[in-house]
Amino acid sequence: MPVIIREMDDDTAVVLMVDTNIQREDILPSEKAKAYRMKYEAMKHQGSKGEKYTADAIGEAAGDSGRTVQRYIRLSELVEELMDYVDENKIPMVVGEKLSYLKAEEQAWVVDAIGNSGIFPSKAQAEQLKESSETGELTEGNVYAVLIRKEKENVNVTISAKRIRNYFPTEYSKEQIEDVIYTLLEEWKQKEGGTTDAGITV
Repeated sequence: MPVIIREMDDDTAVVLMVDTNIQREDILPSEKAKAYRMKYEAMKHQGSKGEKYTADAIGEAAGDSGRTVQRYIRLSELVEELMDYVDENKIPMVVGEKLSYLKAEEQAWVVDAIGNSGIFPSKAQAEQLKESSETGELTEGNVYAVLIRKEKENVNVTISAKRIRNYFPTEYSKEQIEDVIYTLLEEWKQKEGGTTDAGITV
């Protein structure tokens, strides 16, 4: 079997290896993240001109933008369990990138919270976790609170004016009708609704 033997240093070998394998169609995000990270480190050792230049150069060779390369490199900071979720498409890449800024212990809290709640963080939730981590305010309890928090759903109700008119004398003005409706709603809230916020806008 014919072979070609080339003499090269370790960094050059890494760059060649990544360029040869990165084009695979079935490559996982974790594999791409590791490959880009290896090539990035190798090019830095070779005296690359800076982070953005290096990312752009890596992306040009692989058909990705420099920003995409930077995202994949960030993914390599994820703990194994979160990286697996990215590989399985349970966590989008943009969410994984934000979670990668959490400390290893904080990422472990996220893994536990996902396992216990079955809820995967959204982009907004991941950003909130990242911000809390940066300010030193993130705790294990906060992770659970962010994942299970449900935003109040505002329900907009539109009632036909013709239908409403059937309940009032013809001489009642719009303002009089509204006064009666709000008075009745307030009485209902006091008697039936108590202090519960129904979250309804009429």
